[in-house]
Amino acid sequence: MRHRRKTRKLGCKTPHRQAMLRNMVTSLFEHGRIVTTLPRAKEVRRIADHMVTLAKEGSLHSRRQALQVIRSRQVVDKLFNHWAKVFESRNGGYIRIVRIGPRRGDAAMMTVVEAVEESLEKIKKTSKKTSKATTEAPSVVPQATDKDLAAEKKEDSKEQEEIKEPSSEEKIEEISEEVESQSSDSDIEQDLDADNQPSSSVQDSEEDSEAEEGKAEEKVQESNSKQDTKE
Repeated sequence: MRHRRKTRKLGCKTPHRQAMLRNMVTSLFEHGRIVTTLPRAKEVRRIADHMVTLAKEGSLHSRRQALQVIRSRQVVDKLFNHWAKVFESRNGGYIRIVRIGPRRGDAAMMTVVEAVEESLEKIKKTSKKTSKATTEAPSVVPQATDKDLAAEKKEDSKEQEEIKEPSSEEKIEEISEEVESQSSDSDIEQDLDADNQPSSSVQDSEEDSEAEEGKAEEKVQESNSKQDTKE
């Protein structure tokens, strides 16, 4: 009697089924995930979990047992060196099956078989007390101490010492600049007077012409008066 020996035959004979599952497990640990039907995925997960437990043991005997299923030495090295460290904090559930929908044609349920790489370490939550302390700390205004006040006074005294009256040389330079500015102003006034001279000469010439015309008119009037007297 074959009690408690139910297995998934997967529609093929035993040698074919064993070779198929070996190849699928090899591809799973080589690439990290494969796509297959749901019954095959469940068989692959069962064998792959056993391979991970052998890799976590890390002994020579477990490596030889893994080589009986995974015939590629490179994949076995990756299993023992890489995947054993990834699943070090886990005690089971190394392989995940995710259903992606029915296959077009025969409507077989397709799945993604992949290794679970997420760590189990939980993120520590900050307590309310620490959050309040961090929020209230910036609101505190630091008070000035006696040392700070003394330092400020020293700085003020230094600034006042730096601000002094100008030296004699600076005064001489300022006076020379004023004299130069005054001389430049006088030169400008002279130029303006020179510009205004032609206008005054024109006025004098006009006055002379008017005086000559007046004299001529007087002579004419005198001549006329003489003729009248003769007549």
